[in-house]
Amino acid sequence: MGRLCESCFDQLSGLLAVICYTYAVDKHKLGIIGCGWFAPFHVKALRQLSDRVEVVWAADPNPARAASVAASIGAHPLADYRAGLGDVDTVDILVPHHLHHPIAVDCLNAGKHVLLEKPIARTLNEADDIIAAADRSVKTFMVALPHRYRPSIKLLKQAIESGGYGRLFMLDAMMDESLQAYTTVDWISHKATLGGGVFFSSSPHMLDPMLWIGGDVIPGSCAMVGTHGGVSMEGEDSAFSVFKFSSGVIATTRHTWASPRSQTWYTLIATCERGRLTLTTTPLGDLASEGAHCAWRTRLSASGANDQVLLDNDEGLDIIYEMTHFFDCIDTNTIPATDGRTARQIIELVLSAYAK
Repeated sequence: MGRLCESCFDQLSGLLAVICYTYAVDKHKLGIIGCGWFAPFHVKALRQLSDRVEVVWAADPNPARAASVAASIGAHPLADYRAGLGDVDTVDILVPHHLHHPIAVDCLNAGKHVLLEKPIARTLNEADDIIAAADRSVKTFMVALPHRYRPSIKLLKQAIESGGYGRLFMLDAMMDESLQAYTTVDWISHKATLGGGVFFSSSPHMLDPMLWIGGDVIPGSCAMVGTHGGVSMEGEDSAFSVFKFSSGVIATTRHTWASPRSQTWYTLIATCERGRLTLTTTPLGDLASEGAHCAWRTRLSASGANDQVLLDNDEGLDIIYEMTHFFDCIDTNTIPATDGRTARQIIELVLSAYAK
């Protein structure tokens, strides 16, 4: 019997999830742990999944933040997530990087399904502890690396694999961000709590889809150089990396938090023998101040013998796609595409580049 293609698998998984949910008695009961700037993006997605999940509480040591996020989705606020673990079967962890390890292990040991914001952890040892806890719990554990779940990235991958543009030989990603104020947050400005600099914290947003498209990286091939472009933080605020896949494809990432004015949030370019595919995602407002309310434009174009626009929509920073995948995996007892081991590979690549 042949293997299902990826699109067929996605469709079958979604159908099974619908069937499982149809015959399920209760919705998933979820707690949000961490109510910082990114929490409203998760709330926005969870509202769209209200037929499958009920948010019971939102926890944060800061009472005002917990109350604000809880009120936005009809939940109750908590100062300590541990007080609410008995009331939920699922948690959504959105805390600073140095807290990923203790809180994820705690929740997995308590028998909860866990969605953990990237990165999985600051070190490989921490990542291994979380993976071991997930294995023991036999619960769904997923790291929120959102981009491979987006229709635009899926379409880019399909276009490359179609062969219509010839053999892929180069990938390039650029993230251009003006986040000078964001990096003044205490835990972000210190290597010990962030885990590194911009390359550790944010470049995985592009590294994950690049690895998904390119496959295995040649061990030891990744090198990174970083600098400071004017942001006050211990780690680098701007970084450039280069690495090579076993297939022969070469790849680069460029990322800055110190852009004087961000215009295109990210650009991902796939250069093939007979054409170039360019994916851009651009905020139409001020992302830093508007957050989850910011409007976006996402565009995938192909240049070569026949220039064409393959996609033009408002996809942006919507995380409904990753959240849907998470609950589909819970309902069908399926391993998520960005499980602990997949997320660990990214940290291993990043840390190896730092070590050079």
